[in-house]
Amino acid sequence: MVNRKINYTKFIFAFLIAGVVFFGGLFLGGHITSLQINSITRYQEDLKTSLTSLELQHDLLKQNICEISDFNLFGAELGELGRQLENLEKGYGDNEKNILKLKEPYFLLEIRHYLLLQEARTRCGSDINLVLYFYSNNPEQCEQCDDQGYILSYLQDRIGYDKMKIYSFDIRSQSPSVRTLMDLYGVKGAPLIVINDTSYDQFLSLEEIAQILGQDVDSSGV
Repeated sequence: MVNRKINYTKFIFAFLIAGVVFFGGLFLGGHITSLQINSITRYQEDLKTSLTSLELQHDLLKQNICEISDFNLFGAELGELGRQLENLEKGYGDNEKNILKLKEPYFLLEIRHYLLLQEARTRCGSDINLVLYFYSNNPEQCEQCDDQGYILSYLQDRIGYDKMKIYSFDIRSQSPSVRTLMDLYGVKGAPLIVINDTSYDQFLSLEEIAQILGQDVDSSGV
């Protein structure tokens, strides 16, 4: 039998390198996440200022809300913020409480913008479709939410942001405003979709939503 002498120096050296790589990766990942969170927080503050300007414009115009022309621009910015939060959530963990807390200001921005557009739709005869989407990224609460969200995003891309606005709310939110909105539309679980003030407490296919909206949409890309 041949006795092999273990080179402990090489073993310890390899162990140290592995440790540096592992903890370095954790540090780098945490640093990137921190930068993303800071970027989103700053973006939220910018949007809050923009929305406040819209609301003041509405107050100044009072009965002439139909003269406001910035709704679509702000809606696109709000959608971009939602995508940033979604990407961060995927990388940081769907059930991470910190991410849910980060989304709370976004939900408030959505509600304020939705109320403005709802008033504009009622008073100006606008044909824009307003959609509220209640979801959960916890698979135990909603197995079909990913698919439902994808279908809604696909429809919005096809129909256009100027014709369809989607406001998404996590049912795990503890925001009093979000909870009140859920009570108003009888939200008990997810997915639930509200299209132009009518609630649909079930998963809706692409064809079903398109029919409700009165749109002819090609489903081959889904």
